Amino acid sequence: MDGQRVAVVTGGGRGIGLAIVQRLITDGYRIAALDINERAIDEARAETDQLGDVRFFPASVIDRAALETVAAELVEGWGKIDVLVNNAGVNRPGTILTQSDEQWDAVIETNLKGAFVASSVFAPHLVEGGGGAIVNIGSTAASGVDGSPAYATSKAGLIGLTRTMATELGPMQVRVNLVAPGITLTGWVTRNIDAGHIEKMKKSTPLERAAQPEDIAAVVAFLCSDDARHVTGQVISASGGSWMP
Repeated sequence: MDGQRVAVVTGGGRGIGLAIVQRLITDGYRIAALDINERAIDEARAETDQLGDVRFFPASVIDRAALETVAAELVEGWGKIDVLVNNAGVNRPGTILTQSDEQWDAVIETNLKGAFVASSVFAPHLVEGGGGAIVNIGSTAASGVDGSPAYATSKAGLIGLTRTMATELGPMQVRVNLVAPGITLTGWVTRNIDAGHIEKMKKSTPLERAAQPEDIAAVVAFLCSDDARHVTGQVISASGGSWMP
């Protein structure tokens, strides 16, 4: 086993997840990126092929057996797992009056249960290696000011999960934190949110700008690093100041 760190990034084929993959490669990690979109995986593989040691897996975060297979392959091939970034997420439009049960279930399953399943599969390997870091990707929508009921609830629940995991895993030197982005200019956002609404959201932030995916990746990279060795159980807002406690 060499000293190079190994990170698992869920939803790593596009958007914020891909930016996290690219940043952690630059920081010297070996990366296992999981995504259910095989087209996104193919495009991401082409973008990262020359950057470093990265493997892509077509796996769902709610498929425990698939995640266990990935974990076993990584430990066999790379010897360890040091970092998990729970980034995979979905959204479905709607209000408390219009969102269907099926839409609710799809969002909660991926965003909240998926983080639980992935953490329960990969965290034992972090413990076995003497410690590590888990970073959950939340959202300012957890405050209820934006996003559908299912999305806001999933991200609020993720805060509770983060703090529970931090308490339980802290004695084993596994740190668990959450990064809460605000409006971030991913491909999904630019395709699905009206430009006028994006501008309105920009103006609502003290910095009067939207984040780039790389801005979120930089905060994640810090929380994964030894510079954050005494930081756990925290919600870090990466929202241009739009979400202040």
